[in-house]
Amino acid sequence: MAATNDIYEVMQTQRAVRRWTAEPVPDDVIERIIRAATWAPSGSNMQPWGFVVIRDAARRKLIADAIRESFTGFADRLPDPDTIEDPTQRRMIRGAMNLFANFAAAPVLIIPCLVAAQSPAPEGLLAGSSIYPSIQNLMLAARAEGLGTVLTTPQDGIMETLRSEIGIPSQAQPVAMIPMGWPDVNFGPVTRRPLSEFLHWERWGAHEA
Repeated sequence: MAATNDIYEVMQTQRAVRRWTAEPVPDDVIERIIRAATWAPSGSNMQPWGFVVIRDAARRKLIADAIRESFTGFADRLPDPDTIEDPTQRRMIRGAMNLFANFAAAPVLIIPCLVAAQSPAPEGLLAGSSIYPSIQNLMLAARAEGLGTVLTTPQDGIMETLRSEIGIPSQAQPVAMIPMGWPDVNFGPVTRRPLSEFLHWERWGAHEA
């Protein structure tokens, strides 16, 4: 599916992409995507973010090797995909296992960081409220460009590697790791449960306007 400027098409078809071609992503495209991420709102407009873009194959392999090592124990706790009856769950588990076994396959890896966040609640969900809108902007912009992404969070398990080998300073907290590239799979449309299950008018449990 090609690039699109239709924001609703972007949102409806932005699925998690875990397989990419080896075609490189031009720097100007990456810059447009990161610029879109910086357009996101943030508390007091502090813009407390930084984005590390990894393109070098050796660095991507270094990160992938660290992730694979930290993922070993977690992978052992995942169910065997062949035993999962639901086809969507089966594909998701297989996709996750393949991704963490081949993390360097994406030609670009983006590491969003929350930088010296100033907040009444500097820990937990409220602190993240200033960085995750920018991540969503980033992923939507990537889809608009025809690129595939997936939001992953293995950074805590490889923090030593990120700080020592990638040079991420102590005041910058990596909050996600986003592989990105030209997709080797189709985009959506995504499958979601009916809106009526989520929408409550005036009070919880009231599903009709």
